[in-house]
Amino acid sequence: MAAGTKIVLSFYNASGATVNLSYNYGNSEALASDVKTAMNTIIANGSIFRNVPVSIKSAKAVITSESEWDLS
Repeated sequence: MAAGTKIVLSFYNASGATVNLSYNYGNSEALASDVKTAMNTIIANGSIFRNVPVSIKSAKAVITSESEWDLS
């Protein structure tokens, strides 16, 4: 398994359903204000999505780690 960070952004659409967008290779040290700005920008330009996000629900960084087993 590779080590890394995936950023998962959750929004609500106009009918109240959840819309999730995820991005690999995220910066785990990003500030909350940076994430909020990015999410507000996505909402402002949301017409490019088939399922248009209209409000912020949550955001998280999913951090994976890598470990090896000695199989000898």
